[in-house]
Amino acid sequence: MSEDNRLARLAAFIQQNLSKDPRRTLEPDTALISSGLIDSLSLISVLAFIEDEFAVVIPDEAATASAMNTIRQIDELISAYASTS
Repeated sequence: MSEDNRLARLAAFIQQNLSKDPRRTLEPDTALISSGLIDSLSLISVLAFIEDEFAVVIPDEAATASAMNTIRQIDELISAYASTS
């Protein structure tokens, strides 16, 4: 799967299911948690989506709010852990 496709799927999931402003278009570098668009508890849903959709498990210690503040950062974690899942 291409990076652009992963970014689009992540953005769509977050926008439709977790965003406090679902009308706002999410770009790869849109701040999610620090801007208040999603709360840190929503990361649990993001991690479950990643596991189901991409078959990648991101360890709890890597799944921090600062490491998952943008869609691009989340995608980088997916890439980093894809080979270990």
